Amino acid sequence: MRDGIKRFASVTGHLIQVIISIAGNYIGILFSIVGTVLRVLALAFTICIIAGICIYVKVLPVFTEVREEVFDKMVNLDEDDFTMKEDTLIYDSKGNAVGSVNAGRFKQVSINEISPYIYNGYIAVEDKRFKTHGGVDVVATLRAGITLLKNHMQITQGGSTITQQIIKNNLLTQDKSYTRKMAEIMLAPAVEAKFTKAQIMEYYCNTSYYGYRCYGIGAASRYYFKKEAAELKPHEAALLISLSNNPSAYDPVNHPEDSLRKRNKVLETMYEEGVITEKQYEKAVKKKLKVKQYSEELENESYVVSYAIHCAANALMEQDNFGYKYLFKDKSEYKKYREKYSKVYNEKCEDIRSGGYKIYTSINMKKQKKLQESVDSGLAYSTETDSETGKYALQGAAVCVNNESNYVVAIVGGRGKDDEFNRAYLSARQSGSAIKPLLDYTPGFESGIFAPSTVVNDHQFENGPSNAGDVYYGDVSIREAVARSLNTVAWQVFEEITPEYGMSYLEKLRFRNLSYIDNGNLSLSLGGFTEGVRVVDMAKSYSTLANNGSYSNRTCIKKIETAADGIIYENSNEKTQAFTEDAAWMMTDVLKDVLSEDYGTGHSLQLDGGHIGAGKTGTTNSNKDVWFCGYTKYYTTVIWAGYDTPREMPGITGASLPGVIWKDYMDKIHTELEPADFTIPGTISLAEYDDDGRRIEGTSIVPDQYEQRPYGMDYFSNVIHGEPYSADDEDEDEDDTSDGEDSDDNEFEDGFYEY
Repeated sequence: MRDGIKRFASVTGHLIQVIISIAGNYIGILFSIVGTVLRVLALAFTICIIAGICIYVKVLPVFTEVREEVFDKMVNLDEDDFTMKEDTLIYDSKGNAVGSVNAGRFKQVSINEISPYIYNGYIAVEDKRFKTHGGVDVVATLRAGITLLKNHMQITQGGSTITQQIIKNNLLTQDKSYTRKMAEIMLAPAVEAKFTKAQIMEYYCNTSYYGYRCYGIGAASRYYFKKEAAELKPHEAALLISLSNNPSAYDPVNHPEDSLRKRNKVLETMYEEGVITEKQYEKAVKKKLKVKQYSEELENESYVVSYAIHCAANALMEQDNFGYKYLFKDKSEYKKYREKYSKVYNEKCEDIRSGGYKIYTSINMKKQKKLQESVDSGLAYSTETDSETGKYALQGAAVCVNNESNYVVAIVGGRGKDDEFNRAYLSARQSGSAIKPLLDYTPGFESGIFAPSTVVNDHQFENGPSNAGDVYYGDVSIREAVARSLNTVAWQVFEEITPEYGMSYLEKLRFRNLSYIDNGNLSLSLGGFTEGVRVVDMAKSYSTLANNGSYSNRTCIKKIETAADGIIYENSNEKTQAFTEDAAWMMTDVLKDVLSEDYGTGHSLQLDGGHIGAGKTGTTNSNKDVWFCGYTKYYTTVIWAGYDTPREMPGITGASLPGVIWKDYMDKIHTELEPADFTIPGTISLAEYDDDGRRIEGTSIVPDQYEQRPYGMDYFSNVIHGEPYSADDEDEDEDDTSDGEDSDDNEFEDGFYEY
């Protein structure tokens, strides 16, 4: 018995020791864990303190700045702050208002005149706690803050309430910044205290933009559905809610599939939030996408207004460092760029059209009127109209640039004033021979291979072009070939300098409609583009020749202002040397012969009063597009004529129709100006040339600005062509090829020579 008790006591003691040991281990582990946790918490606390100090140091100045910015707005909050913005106004060169955007397309409606599907739909989609929060949705703001941290402090979503959105749209700028977001948050409670929820929703519905120049729910309801805002059904309300989110992306006319998908998603949210019943939802999503586009109250935009908006959008894009591209290596690059450009451009245009801008332009309304009159009178002989549109069938477009200021001073997009389609910048047409100076000959001069006196053999050859009338002249100088507009010579020049080299100059001149399909295409030398060229691009490029190769980024925009921010853009007249001075001036001198020589295609277009002009005709195959591009020291004007749907115009040429319009207009605007010639660069020399058009050594003289070029002499660039040609050069060339082997590198066969 005693032994059993001892054994039991021994076992029990051992067990207790084991239990105590195990418990001790666990307690040790527990204390270790607690210690570790406490150390982590201490470290985290320290980090939080340091982070808090850093944030305080960084945020305090921003907070102070914001508080100063919003103080006056808080004190002076008024209902007028949330009414529709003023129309965007367009001003001419003298500061007179010449047009507005949004005229007649805004209708103020009270909240009780708006369908509950609209304002309850907005609450469901945009701000679920609108009826209960005090202007700031804490939950949404915290969620946006977490997203901000995840995206390395890049603002990707707002967390803005409807109250904050009307503050952003009416009191603040559109920039995504911490300052603006803080201002929204600080102002929101003040707005909520000043106005009722019903008023805030009314302001929101009346200041939202719905595309197609529709501002406010009243105008949008009329335009898209031809009904009042109170009459909107669930599927119609859902479409308008979608549009106000992104009018360009969800445009039901141009993007019906995206629009329908977005509308149905909004309907789903409206059903989930109890705005509509299940039965209403099922019925609404089955509705087809139908819009009326009712626009009887709209006024047509003038050519000046539409071009000003286009240029303003591009000016703001350039200021935002949009990466413009003009040449493309393949379809993928081309498509990707066009999609990106269209998206950003449309957004800028929509923002401008939403109101609040003042756009100051360089348009001279006297010259604008004269240019319109010249185009209308020049095309007046044709009274045929299109059976569907009622517009004149034969159309024209024109652009005039002041060569001194580099600004566009007049732009005409068609006949009369009732046609909104501005062909001067919206339409791309085949250029014919008008492109030759820009793509073939001036680059040819730049290359050093050609000069005005260079001799090329004009003849018909296999797989090559034909001259007008199938007439060929044999050996002719570049100067004569340009004046006669010989196609075979232009083709050979372009082939020699290579299409890639020629096209690189159109990139410098910022031609907008170049396609990847055009790469390496020799027919470009005669204007055979895939998409064509714009009148405004041709005008800016010929003005570049008039300015000795200096290209200016100026369009018609002088400055842009907004009520909130004052001047937001001012043109700096940024210039680039697209062509060297010598090459551009030699091209100008050659183009003077188009008007002055008896055989020049524009001989009948010499200007009155002794004014010196230079220019080029352009006539495409079957005479479907006809051009005249010409300039003086003062102005460059380009005229195009043709049908919107290209068709043959028998007997019509660049000289006979656009050329006559050009002369009529240029004579008018030069009446009170003194005749002036183009200034010769100091690096140009006048020299005799041999039978091949090469400069003869020892004959170079300094040209006289006011003396006519002597017979047997022509102009050469001392910069491009270097040392004059001599007989020794020819001997050296012969020695280089004395082995009799054929050379694949002979670039100057068939009449081409290097200087």
